[in-house]
Amino acid sequence: MTKPFTIEFREVAQPVPKPREVLVRVQAAGICGSDVHFYDGSNPYANYPQIFGHELAGVVEGVGDDAPSSLAGKRVVVEPAVPCGRCYACSINRPNACANIDMIGSVRAGGFADYVTVPAHHVHVMPDDMRFEVGAVCEPFSIGAQAIRRSGIKGGETVAILGMGPIGLTILSQLKRTFDVTVFAIDVVPERLQLALDFGADAVIDARNMDVVAHILSKTNGEGANIVLEAAGVPNTIEQTIHLVSAAGRIVIVGLTGQDVKFPGQLLTKKDIEIYGTRHSVGLFPAVMQFLHEHPDVADKFISQRMNFTELESALKLAKRCPAQVTKIILFYS
Repeated sequence: MTKPFTIEFREVAQPVPKPREVLVRVQAAGICGSDVHFYDGSNPYANYPQIFGHELAGVVEGVGDDAPSSLAGKRVVVEPAVPCGRCYACSINRPNACANIDMIGSVRAGGFADYVTVPAHHVHVMPDDMRFEVGAVCEPFSIGAQAIRRSGIKGGETVAILGMGPIGLTILSQLKRTFDVTVFAIDVVPERLQLALDFGADAVIDARNMDVVAHILSKTNGEGANIVLEAAGVPNTIEQTIHLVSAAGRIVIVGLTGQDVKFPGQLLTKKDIEIYGTRHSVGLFPAVMQFLHEHPDVADKFISQRMNFTELESALKLAKRCPAQVTKIILFYS
């Protein structure tokens, strides 16, 4: 992408892996909402020109110096967020919050290309029978898994998820397959609410025609949800979380907005709540791969379209124009 709404297919030199890197031939790539926002120019992390694409699976075709030779020929999933290892966040084992993160597909060249170079410790060998398209959705599922970890969830709790786009669905599917919890799924798009039911939501709430706070209070004996996860990235829904959460509850903000949000100060102390941000993931790719390997139906429901890599621009336009019909587009490379 040379600038917003401008994609050029070019022949470029094949990248060469540096020491401790591997060369991956990309076989499948997912289109993320952030890629759509790179395309339309609304992503605050965009820099042009750049090869984007960070939801990737492929085959290791080259190994740099000091990288494990055993990786050669392996089918792998790429973990794209590469921390610096030097900042405070890295020093306390929170590399997902690294202040200098070297993100494959935004800061550095990504996988909307035949080849991408990746630090050797940021590829994960796939199960032999896992399809590349399933490998490519490990990245968004790792985002959901990290949000669940941040929530500190326990069995028997009540959960509200605001926003049933792709990340909201990754949270929902992993919650319902892993924990004994009651989940309310909230959105304004009927197709997304139907998907939420398909993914296991106990109840769905259409925020267009229902008072979300009053409804959840009525279903929880006036307490509210013990855990509220915001995955819409909309100021109004972020602000709504504090009214939805129970006393002593926990809020996890997954969605990204560049706008300011406001919380009523009294409720912060009156409810004695915990509010967490969440970003990327820490050490969760193996567990996510195992989850998707054990539940192949989840990935099959999550992938809504399959297209050829050469149709990249059409795929981005489709994701932007028809978000209600698009959950995850997977690009295949010939």
